[in-house]
Amino acid sequence: MTGPRPVQPGFWSECLLITPDTDTLVASYDAHTAGETLRWLRVVVRMLQSVLTDDEAEPVTFWLLFGQERSHADLEQGQPLELTLRPSRRPGLAVRFTARPVIFLPLLDRDVRQPPACSQQWAQPMAVATALTQYAPPTRAALDQR
Repeated sequence: MTGPRPVQPGFWSECLLITPDTDTLVASYDAHTAGETLRWLRVVVRMLQSVLTDDEAEPVTFWLLFGQERSHADLEQGQPLELTLRPSRRPGLAVRFTARPVIFLPLLDRDVRQPPACSQQWAQPMAVATALTQYAPPTRAALDQR
């Protein structure tokens, strides 16, 4: 029998699809370093840039090009990171990305060579793009019924 496994510092990232009715976790990522966290965020954010207008994409592009150093430093200093996209072509819809430092507890049944079985149940980043293209804002009649 081996001794207790140590806790592991790291970073937890999430991508939430936010509608007027609900917030849905569509992707998550656990990373060991701030650099891994930012790499995942960059990939997912770049996938979603296509649904933004040029004006909406401008701050996103600025963050992708010039905000990485500051974001990296903030994460390393224990500060959370949040980025929210609100595509005007999809009123009432937003996509929020968060990343924060965490302490991962060791799981007894986790095989470090393979992801856990539950990881197959989570949507991949492409699910965000699919949800954005399929989302229909509520009609005026539906809003009036609330």
